[in-house]
Amino acid sequence: MPRAPFRRKSGTRETSQLVRLAEGLASSKSRAEDIFWERELEAAVTTYLDNNDEEAINRALDKAHDSEDDTFDALADMVESLTESMVVDSELGKQRVTLFCAPILVWGRNKIPATTIPKQTLTNLNVQLGAHVFASKAKIAIADFLFAPDQLPHSYSESREMLSALRESIRERGHLSVDSKTVEDAPDVVCDMRMIIGAVQVLDGEPMFAWEEATTSVEEARQSCLSAWRGQGGAAVQPMLVGFPFELTLPRTFFAACRDADLASRAYSIGASVAYLEAVTATPASKLTAIIGGCWGNGIEEYRIGFSIGDEEDVIHGTIWPLVSDEAEDTPVVEEIETLLAAAGIGTVIALEDRLPLEFCDDCGAPHFPNRDGEMLHAHLPEDADTHGAQLH
Repeated sequence: MPRAPFRRKSGTRETSQLVRLAEGLASSKSRAEDIFWERELEAAVTTYLDNNDEEAINRALDKAHDSEDDTFDALADMVESLTESMVVDSELGKQRVTLFCAPILVWGRNKIPATTIPKQTLTNLNVQLGAHVFASKAKIAIADFLFAPDQLPHSYSESREMLSALRESIRERGHLSVDSKTVEDAPDVVCDMRMIIGAVQVLDGEPMFAWEEATTSVEEARQSCLSAWRGQGGAAVQPMLVGFPFELTLPRTFFAACRDADLASRAYSIGASVAYLEAVTATPASKLTAIIGGCWGNGIEEYRIGFSIGDEEDVIHGTIWPLVSDEAEDTPVVEEIETLLAAAGIGTVIALEDRLPLEFCDDCGAPHFPNRDGEMLHAHLPEDADTHGAQLH
């Protein structure tokens, strides 16, 4: 989930106030000054969030995005932190409640489930998250729905509403009931993500994650948590995704986890695409051709990878490698993609030098992918492709 500004007309007094405070924080040169700007910016952003004034926040982010310094990051960090975390009073003192996400990378030849999580599975997930991801004194509540990315809250206000509902669930019953009728349909794609969403509560200032309590290096502790979560948490997730290969990523606070999963999904989708094509076309990877093409809008925005069989011109499948803010034309992205394709066993890899357009199908909206001649084509599986065969493991 790379940050992108919401495009709105700017110029209001509210926009100027938020941007001015973010500029102050971005340009601060001391911790003492940081504290001042953080306090002022936190108070201003909190006011707009409490009033559900999404437009003022979006206009400010849009205006801040055009700044040459770190103003946008300062404002976005504050908006995200106040959206996904809040401090509330309790009999035991101030409690910090934070929205978290546990992403799952998954693929399959059938439609990937996005559905209500059974009660026993909720209990198992709660136990495994508590044992391997969160701090020893943390309390958690999970939403009882396995979300697709498109089904997540679409705004800061909606995210904050979910956090508030989960906070109440921590106090009452340990999970949040989601009416599946209110959730939009998930897209039917080969490779996607599923998200377990919840909230974690700790005494304000106390550790939230297990790696905050560890005595080893932070990165070593995080990797240990991830390994344990993949092993034990994977067993809890598996009943919901029978027949679908999946990979767990590290549960973290909501926005950070979504961004991390977006980045991890780029490499995952390449391996998943190759495995999928081997399964449905009975063609070994060594007989497949992958064509990498950079697609341009105002600048280079993403790489699209088209797959063909041998030297055929038709594109049978494709995947997208979106670029993030610190990647540009001279970033060695193509080399990374080539390495991943080689590791997946692809026989022929072609990297086009042409600047390709961001083309989509006029009828269904699907992205077009390059063939070996640089033509942007709609991907179509061969007529004899077995898209509903045996389960994948």
